[in-house]
Amino acid sequence: MKPWCLTGFLMAVLFISGCQAPGQIIKLRIQHVESARESNESPLTVAVSPFDDKRPTSEHLGMRYRGGGSKTYFDVMDGTLSQRVTNSFVDFLNQAGFSAAPANGAGSANVRIEPAIQKFKVGAIDEALATHFEVDTIMAFTVHNAADESTVRISIGVGGTDHDVFFNEKDLEKLIAEVLTQGFEEFLEKVEVQGEVLKFRLPEQAS
Repeated sequence: MKPWCLTGFLMAVLFISGCQAPGQIIKLRIQHVESARESNESPLTVAVSPFDDKRPTSEHLGMRYRGGGSKTYFDVMDGTLSQRVTNSFVDFLNQAGFSAAPANGAGSANVRIEPAIQKFKVGAIDEALATHFEVDTIMAFTVHNAADESTVRISIGVGGTDHDVFFNEKDLEKLIAEVLTQGFEEFLEKVEVQGEVLKFRLPEQAS
């Protein structure tokens, strides 16, 4: 293909991809996340309260900035951000070997986790021949242990970036899943099971 033909083709594709109506809302799916660590069966039962969404009530999940300053907003498909992230976290804990369930159906549990979403921003910026993706989160976890009535508080900030030639919401959904997985993994890295409680992980002693 001649260079001028290729340039014209790319410009046409970019024009078409940018023709979404300003203010349009794209629904993003919070994908199922999986633990990369080996599952170690734990005797602890864990009740997970719904993530407390502390973002402003009018705030979208994020937005896409396109040429000319127009914007497209992102929201969550199939429920709220709190519901989707809570379900992902419960599934993740079960994969990691815990017996986890939502707090409203867990009955008496060894551990109750009260998590919160303090920040969850999803963005896409269209530039010449590329779209840049960004996900930025801050999650807080308060762990209540029934056996000794102790409390553990953990805050985790995780983000990620990616880019592609053309905007594809599936790529953005994949990045969201990767960021959530990393945040949940960091939570497990900061705690350890001690008898019937979940405590801060003790630093490894140098040999």
